[in-house]
Amino acid sequence: MNKAELKVEMLMEHLLLQNAIEVEGFDKSTGETVYSITDKLKEVAPEMYADLNKQFTAHMLALIDEGPKTMRWKINNA
Repeated sequence: MNKAELKVEMLMEHLLLQNAIEVEGFDKSTGETVYSITDKLKEVAPEMYADLNKQFTAHMLALIDEGPKTMRWKINNA
C-alpha cells in the first residue's frame, strides 16, 4: 500500500469512527465498499461535505436538464 492509499484508508476509518459516514454495502460489479454520508459529516469534515453537496447538486441539475426518461420495470419475472 502506497502513502496516498494509506492516507485515504486512514481518512475513511476516521470518518467511520466519527459516524460521519456509514457502510451501506458493496458494489456487486466491483466489490468496492459503498458508503453513505450522515449529517455529522458537516461537522467532522465541512470542506468534504461542501464538495459532496456541490457534486450532488450538479448531478441533480444535469438530470433535470435532460428531462423526463422512460423506464420499464419488470415485476415478479413478468
